[in-house]
Amino acid sequence: MRAIVQAAAYVPAWTDRGRRVRGPDEDPFSMAASALERVARERRAAEPRWTVRVAGTAPSPAGSGFAELLGGPVDVSEGRPGLAGFEEAVAIALRGTGTEFVVALDLDPDPAGPPSRHVVIPSEGAVAFRIDEFPDGGRPPVDLGHLPSGPYVIPGLFARHRALAPGGRYGWVGDWDTDLRAGRPSGPLATRPPGVPPPRVSEGAYVPRPRYLEGLASRWRFVCDRCSACGNVTFPSRGRCRTCAREDSLEARALPLDGGRVLATTWIGRGGQPTEFDAQVEASGPYGVVIVELEPGVRATLPVADAGPGEIRIDDTVGTRLRRLYPIDGEWRYGRKAVPLASNGPSATAA
Repeated sequence: MRAIVQAAAYVPAWTDRGRRVRGPDEDPFSMAASALERVARERRAAEPRWTVRVAGTAPSPAGSGFAELLGGPVDVSEGRPGLAGFEEAVAIALRGTGTEFVVALDLDPDPAGPPSRHVVIPSEGAVAFRIDEFPDGGRPPVDLGHLPSGPYVIPGLFARHRALAPGGRYGWVGDWDTDLRAGRPSGPLATRPPGVPPPRVSEGAYVPRPRYLEGLASRWRFVCDRCSACGNVTFPSRGRCRTCAREDSLEARALPLDGGRVLATTWIGRGGQPTEFDAQVEASGPYGVVIVELEPGVRATLPVADAGPGEIRIDDTVGTRLRRLYPIDGEWRYGRKAVPLASNGPSATAA
């Protein structure tokens, strides 16, 4: 029996007049990526390719981006917009074979359908479903059940399933506050940069596109190289061991995306930022940078998102999310940023 075996939901941490809005470093692709990576933790050797069905807005760069995010070949299928396209994508995936994912963004209610089927995902958010084989006779880990009406049905379903099955039986994960009306006031984020990157920007640290693409495994998935000869870890990956310089003894391994410990923090004020971050600073003001220990002995320097000065402190644990960094050559570049976890204070993260 095929079923929805896991679901993940994502909304930004910011609000404007009681409605969730994305920050200056978020867009449909980054939001879809945050939901999708929660339900795609492991690629089985028997599945050389995965299928991702997109309902609603097609996030660019969905095709190549999803492949890099998931670490292997991905077939991306773009369906019809709206609720009808979402239901169709789920139905097709349930009739398919192997692991399939359905990613939904910007779904509007179907005015022709009964009220119980008015599924509305907030325009600033995403949800992802993992559909796979489930043993006959068992209860599917995720059952959408009766779909209530209203603009926040997906978070409502998320909360209901968590209450019904503490401990994760239903497999729901996501970035949700207890009260969706709560969140960080958007302030200057209401004037965030448009979705289309400017054709020309000041590029003080220009990175050619081929070099950027070569580093996506480390930038997006925190892939490191462990040397079987000397036992040391090289991060980011460089194609050779940074200790013994051997190239024939490297084993790729993914580091944890969440739970790293903050070793140092700083705050970049207006005028101190690299020039490629000018647009972000103009829109949202200064931003933080932290050094995070991903695991003992392995560190990463990450920009901070969804937090103000003093909200992320030394020895805090942080999560990471894929976000926009800056535009180069007329396209957005993406990388991981550190975000606060609920255990440290105000946050939009829950698991």
